[in-house]
Amino acid sequence: MEQKTQGQETYTCAKCGKNKKKSEGHFMLEGSTFCCEKCCGDPSKGEHKQKKDNVCEFC
Repeated sequence: MEQKTQGQETYTCAKCGKNKKKSEGHFMLEGSTFCCEKCCGDPSKGEHKQKKDNVCEFC
């Protein structure tokens, strides 16, 4: 879910439910789900595929 706060786009993290700036997360599941880096890690570093706590269960 997209919202605008003070001119910045924010999205609701599918895992924790908090509103985060677009720069604080990534879109998962072919762009259909937003997940913040705290919950899902950084996919550019391969963190979202590691099996550890606080990592994306969408993958």
